[in-house]
Parts: sequence; C-alpha cells; structure tokens
Amino acid sequence: MTSSLLDTITPLLCGAMLALVGAQLFILHVLSGVRTPPRGLGLFTLYFLLLLLAVAAVSVAQFTAFSLPPGVAFAASLLSSSLLLLAGMQRSEARTGRAAIATLAGTATLGLLALQAQHAALLYTTASAVLGVAIALLHARRSWRGGNAGDVLVALAGVALTLAMLESLRLLLSPAAMPFGGVAAALHGAAHVLVMLGYLVAMMLEQQQQLLRMNTLDPLTRLLNRRGLESALHVTLANAARHGQPTAAIMLDIDHLRQLNSNFGDGAGDRALQQVSRCLETECRASDVISRYDDDTFLAVLPNSTLEGARNLAERIQEHLATKGLHIDDHPIPLTVSLGIADARAEGTLEQLCADARRALMLAKHTGRNRVAAVEHRPLQISRNGGKT
Repeated sequence: MTSSLLDTITPLLCGAMLALVGAQLFILHVLSGVRTPPRGLGLFTLYFLLLLLAVAAVSVAQFTAFSLPPGVAFAASLLSSSLLLLAGMQRSEARTGRAAIATLAGTATLGLLALQAQHAALLYTTASAVLGVAIALLHARRSWRGGNAGDVLVALAGVALTLAMLESLRLLLSPAAMPFGGVAAALHGAAHVLVMLGYLVAMMLEQQQQLLRMNTLDPLTRLLNRRGLESALHVTLANAARHGQPTAAIMLDIDHLRQLNSNFGDGAGDRALQQVSRCLETECRASDVISRYDDDTFLAVLPNSTLEGARNLAERIQEHLATKGLHIDDHPIPLTVSLGIADARAEGTLEQLCADARRALMLAKHTGRNRVAAVEHRPLQISRNGGKT
C-alpha cells in the first residue's frame, strides 16, 4: 500500500516541479523584455535552466534504468546553489566576493567529478551547507534593508538547503542506506520551491516599485516630476503649517535655453538641465525636495527654512553654475539662471507657494535675467550677485 502510494506521488511531484520551473522560465523570459531588466536576471535564468535539467533527469530515472553518476548529480546541484548565491550578490550590487565564489564553486565542481563517490558526497554536502548559510544571510540582510518579502522566502530557502545538507552529512557519517532521501530530500525540494516563489514575489514587488518611480521621476534629470513633488510634499507642508515652521521655495529657470539648443543642438540643452539638477542636489539639504517642475524650470521646496535662508541658497546655486559653466567639445559656455524665491503663509498650500515663486521668477527674468527675486508678501525685492535693490 505504501509502495503503491509512493509510486503515485513521485511522478506527481516531478510533474509539479517541471511545471513550476517551466513557469518560472517563462516569467524570466517576459522580464528580459522590459526596459530595465532586473539585476541578476541572467544568473537566475541559468539557475532555473540547470534545475529544469535536473528535474527532467530525475523524472526520466523514475521510469527507466537511466541514472546519472553521483559526481555529475552532485556537481549540478552545487553549481545551481552557486548560481543562486551569485545572482543574489548581483542583485545586492556586491562589488567584492563574486569572483572568489565563482572560483571556489568551479574548483569544487571539478573536485566532485574527480573524487570517489563517498568523498564526493562529503565534499558536496559540506560545500552546499556553506552556500546555504551564505544565501540565507545575504537575502536576510537584503530583506531587512529593502523590506522585500520575496527575499525573506529566498532566505528561508537558504536555511532549508543548509538543514538538508546537515541532515545528509549526518546520515553519511552513519551507516544509513539513503543519506540523500527522506527528510533531507524533502528539505532540498522545499528549498527550490521557496526560491521559485521568492524570486517571483521579489521581482513583482521590484517591478511595481520601478513603475512607481517612473511615474514620479523625470527620466532625464532623475529628479521628482510634478506628481512626485505633490506626493513628497503633502505631509511636509501639513506638518509645517501645524507646527508653525517656515517653509520656503526656489523656482529656477535656465536663461536662454532655446538659444543654447539652436546653437549647439538639443544635446547641449539636456546637458545643461542635467548640470543644474546635479548642482541642486549638491547645494540643497537632504530634507529639501527638488523637482523638475517644467521643461526648463526647477523647483526646490525647503522645509524649516526662512526666506533669507532661501535667498542665500539661491545665490550659492547661481555662483556654483556661473563658476562651473557648461563645456561642449572642450569649449566653456556660460550658464546663467534666474531664480525666484518665496515663503509659505501659515495656511499656505503648495499651489500658493509655487505661484508666489513663479511671480518672483518672472520678475527676475523680466528685469534682465541672471537675478534672484523674492516674494515676501511685501514689495518685491531683487538681488544680483549678492546685492539688494
């Protein structure tokens, strides 16, 4: 009865594994066609291809007399675990250690093919247990930092792989008939299933985050766009109004950008926009919210900042850009900007703050450009090169 039940369950398990791996490979193929493929996609694809071949070999062995030499099976399993670890390191952007892991995995794989079955089994279980620990630690750390539930599942897969290898090692050191069966086999299979589910969840969450970033970021400057600005400032302005904290804004416009494009091509204008965005990121604080508000207009909202503080920052930005300039084909080109600054009223909204900053910007442009103008809910003030009039 038990033998009959096992004979029925085993083909079903092999079929389920083949279906899962095949579905995962299809998902990987779809992901490879997106604009920005996920990091580690190629290594994960190799891992699942190797797993697909292994499951197919096990399935064939269930119904025929065909069987792989133990060294080949050990080498394939160790190589798949190594690919999983390397893919995780690539996703984590680990700059060191990947070459060492690949070298050690390659050396151990060659050793498995050269050693006798007993020694190969000991090497395989020991090396795989070490890889399982590394996989668990890497993805646990990544899930802690990134909050991705998929990485939690892959970390659990590393734990399952480690436990499977420790159980197999225990059985190898005792007179056991099947050191890689029973609990060890179940844990090993569970590890692969957790990897498949974990990677699927991780990629879905990362793609969702990427779509959200694409909807809120300007692709050229990588700054927030208007939608991202509104989302980022919704809570900031409400807290500032509730606690009576000052909030200021700087609206910046590049002088004569169309003329720059006409004389040097559209690429010159794009480089000017990127240079201004880098300048804003350098000069502004981490708490400041910077966005590309319009085609050639930028907006920086400065929480807990007075109008005078905004004026000082605007003049630093102006000086920074005038000093750096723009270099096209090794030719320096002056880069000047007009800036309008404003502060928020106690009951002010983002729309009112932007409208006031735009009024000041228009005044700076209409009075000769390359100026800083301010709206203080008093008569407008203009300054140029640090001087006030």
